[in-house]
Amino acid sequence: MGGRGSRWLVGALALALVGLLVGIGVVVAGRGSTDEELTDAQQEVARAARTEALAFLTVDHTDMEPLIEAVLAGATGDFKEEYDSQRTKLTKEAIRTEATSTAEVVALGVGDLDDDSAVVLLAANSTVANKRTGSEGQVRYFRLRLDLVREGDRWLTSNVRFVR
Repeated sequence: MGGRGSRWLVGALALALVGLLVGIGVVVAGRGSTDEELTDAQQEVARAARTEALAFLTVDHTDMEPLIEAVLAGATGDFKEEYDSQRTKLTKEAIRTEATSTAEVVALGVGDLDDDSAVVLLAANSTVANKRTGSEGQVRYFRLRLDLVREGDRWLTSNVRFVR
């Protein structure tokens, strides 16, 4: 599929995702803002998911350690253990490819939510630069499902999956 066809398909998929997010839950709009009509619990989950997704999608080959620590600070369980076990590999790969990635969340929907667990679907765009893309970088479109659990007074991410 050519450039115009690909852009149309990506746009159509993004539009469908936003429709899905509206259908399953509440959409959190804008860069960092939350809908005033969300319940306190939904706002809390939305903030935690947004923070974790941004940390997860951010890369800076010149200083990976604080970025990895930011992901781990919002993670728990198997996800935290698996991500931590990949620390060296993630850093080496970022350095080898001279990768940077700056993300923004463009839509977020809080789906299932109870007292101790939540599911969040999230759309994010990330400007990625590396040896292959050159200094200008390329925008990449990510769609994620984050599973969160409440531990004490914090919502932590127990799983992150890429979705279509």
